[in-house]
Amino acid sequence: MRPKRILIADDDDAMLSAIRIRLEAEGFEVLTAQDGYQALAMTRTARPDLLVLDINMPAGSGFSVRDRLAKIDGMADTPVIFITGETADAIRRDAIAHGVTSVLHKPFRSDDLVEAARASLGFWVARRPVGHTG
Repeated sequence: MRPKRILIADDDDAMLSAIRIRLEAEGFEVLTAQDGYQALAMTRTARPDLLVLDINMPAGSGFSVRDRLAKIDGMADTPVIFITGETADAIRRDAIAHGVTSVLHKPFRSDDLVEAARASLGFWVARRPVGHTG
């Protein structure tokens, strides 16, 4: 059985690289895109199990990519995690309304991303005690 495939889309190269390295270390197959257009094109061919999308990207925001997933045969129910530098409560409400499984605010801990990815993909996730830093 192949590892779960995650597509990450972010226009920040350093963020994209850091997320890719962390998720690959956890055994996921990781694909990367630098904008919404690339993310949609890759989704059509690669059929990822999960998308991690920056909300603010050129050539298609995370919201527009999420909305367009419904138009790709068999991809409407693909889980999506948003990452964003914005902290407004409205962002979280809008994300939930768009069917996003998690919203992580930059800077976030890589452990939080791994936990969100596993939860989005239906893996059992052991909760860390509050204040755990390991």
